[in-house]
Amino acid sequence: MSAPRPLPPHAYRWLSFTVLALVLFGPGLYDWVRLSLWERRLDRQLSRLSAEHEQLTQEHVRLQTDPTYVEGLIRSTFKVAQPGEIVIPLESSRSVDNSR
Repeated sequence: MSAPRPLPPHAYRWLSFTVLALVLFGPGLYDWVRLSLWERRLDRQLSRLSAEHEQLTQEHVRLQTDPTYVEGLIRSTFKVAQPGEIVIPLESSRSVDNSR
């Protein structure tokens, strides 16, 4: 088995430059990557919250301006009927079968 070949002189310079760069910029590079990932996560969260805010704003406007929507919401949420109305509950066949 032959002895390993020595590295050329420019390889030592490149290696020393790389080690020096890692020593000088390593901690800062780590922080930069960590903060970049955190920024991405916060951007995704901001997008999600902005969409939710838009949906809630539309709901708010509709609740203030659309009495038919409010009435339907009250009827479906609280199972309320106006006096004189006949309510026919629609149940799925599964719940009817379970009650027998």
